[in-house]
Amino acid sequence: MQDFSGKVAVVTGAASGIGRALAERCAAEGMRLVLADIESAPLEATVAGLQSSEVRVLGVRTDVSYPEAVEELARRAFEAFGGVHLVCNNAGVFGGRPAPVWEATLNDWRWILGVNVWGVIHGLRSFVPRMLEAGEQGWIVNTASMGGLVPGGSPYGVSKHAVVAISEALYSHLHERAANIGCSVLCPIYVKTQILQAARNRPDALKDPDAAPSRPSSRGGRIENGQPPSEIADAVFDGIRAEQFYIWPGDEVDNIVRTRFDHILARSNPEARPFG
Repeated sequence: MQDFSGKVAVVTGAASGIGRALAERCAAEGMRLVLADIESAPLEATVAGLQSSEVRVLGVRTDVSYPEAVEELARRAFEAFGGVHLVCNNAGVFGGRPAPVWEATLNDWRWILGVNVWGVIHGLRSFVPRMLEAGEQGWIVNTASMGGLVPGGSPYGVSKHAVVAISEALYSHLHERAANIGCSVLCPIYVKTQILQAARNRPDALKDPDAAPSRPSSRGGRIENGQPPSEIADAVFDGIRAEQFYIWPGDEVDNIVRTRFDHILARSNPEARPFG
């Protein structure tokens, strides 16, 4: 997919961070936009800012953990613009307490997997069949993380491994069908976003009022000094144009992935740690 002008993009988690940067880059490419987020006020501000630049954009408040909400997003996107060519399943959350996986609460698992994994699943189920039926050239980008390429030490890491696996399956199935749709999985490392404040959007029903307060994450400084979201958006468009499946900006991730698979291949050595 090379030419985006006049095409339609759908971006979830579009009110801030990587999602907003993707929306702005889509607009710069001349695309029409459907933006989704669970936060109404920031979503409205993002939509208004783009509209002031004469971008055609529709904002739809969406909780991607609910299939009916994502189905409504797809219905409104196709109704408004007649088609969709780029879908960025980008909405994601980070949270829970730093503890062994058996100590994570059921609500931690439900919230994080609900957004990070089911949000992608719902996006694929609602958009891919419509895009295949339309027969136009298109692309799907699923936002995972470096956390999906290293051992999953938390519900967040587990969720991002799932996104990578789902994306790999999507790639294979589209290829088997000789579909006119491609896909990529985005695996950034540290990006300057509000992801560590994601609990602001955690539903009351999935909070644990009796649980011990979570400690500040050691990732805070790295995220605060991380890559600007605009660089991630640029990498996404470069990756799509190059028909690149795995997209991870920076050599640091290359080394992390190489180290992990070196350990896997050395698993028969009793002195080699299987993970890390």
